Amino acid sequence: MKKRMRLLLATATGVAVLVGGASLSSASASVSQAAYVAADDITNVSMSGSAYVPADKEIEVGFTFAVANPLGTGNGPTTDADKVAVTSADITPPGKSAKAVSLTYTAPANLTEATQTRPASASGSGKFTITKDDPSGDWTLKIVTSRGTNSFTVKVAGKQGITGASVNPNPVNLVKGQEVKVTVQAAVKDASLVSAKMTSDTTSEYYDLGSLELGTDGYYTGTVYFTDDSAPGEWTLEISANRGGETLKGVGAFTVNAPSGGASKKAKSKVTLGAPAKSKASKAFKLYGKVYRGSKAYAGKIVEVYFKKKGTTKYKFMGFAKASSTGKYSKSVKQRYDGYWRVKVPATSKTYGSWSSQKFVDVK
Repeated sequence: MKKRMRLLLATATGVAVLVGGASLSSASASVSQAAYVAADDITNVSMSGSAYVPADKEIEVGFTFAVANPLGTGNGPTTDADKVAVTSADITPPGKSAKAVSLTYTAPANLTEATQTRPASASGSGKFTITKDDPSGDWTLKIVTSRGTNSFTVKVAGKQGITGASVNPNPVNLVKGQEVKVTVQAAVKDASLVSAKMTSDTTSEYYDLGSLELGTDGYYTGTVYFTDDSAPGEWTLEISANRGGETLKGVGAFTVNAPSGGASKKAKSKVTLGAPAKSKASKAFKLYGKVYRGSKAYAGKIVEVYFKKKGTTKYKFMGFAKASSTGKYSKSVKQRYDGYWRVKVPATSKTYGSWSSQKFVDVK
């Protein structure tokens, strides 16, 4: 039995952190403190995005910086000779050659009046690329000015996002006449829009869990209910995540065992759910989808709508929606909080109940 998670592709994650801001004189790498202060003309270097080794493509990382006393110190008129020039920059991964860094910087205009105060700083920006073949670790960023070379350490994270996932229980032992609750838990670092889908290896049957919820324990979690006629055998769990524009996947295997005594004769229901990714606070938006009984539209079926505020543990009933003759439904809702939405098909004596996938709506 395939019970162990097989991560085929790990996400590439990480936040760029600047460690120190050591400015080195162009003449010596072991300058005194006095020389260090005098040469400290690049300050406030900050990454404008995450720095990480991508899984399958090249990414561009931007940063900003400030030039201290860009027209020199003191007051009064200045000439071009007073200006600090930012001449070049490069960044060196551990064990590899330096990579080019593009810079954007324009020195302030010269001052013409004796009463004018020279600016304390001026801003600039830069960018560099990281490829899937680059190493993680401490990268050395150097920015060269007319007053010296300023060095900084940039932390670049590796390919480490989807680090594990589990299905509980595993195996899933189906029970005649009942639904079995199955929980998916995934460890995904520094990612967004984490979702899960479970698919039978031998049939076209699947369960779409939709958006997984990040808990206080740091794990993303979702639940689904297997009916007694779910396909027995091997199934595949697929975890999808988004990080820095990359779509990343991890897959694992679990087993479903047929119920003792066979499946009941209840029909299976299914409901889809569509929702906007974002909404304005207290402004109405539409939930919509389609209800099925077996493979056909569940005409006229009344479904239940639920909402769970982000960071809480319980869903709150938000009302009903009635399917049309073609099984389609819609409901206008509004909310002040970020949270998760689900739609439930209530069970009957002849039909299993079911839940839609979970949808997260970001309320601004």
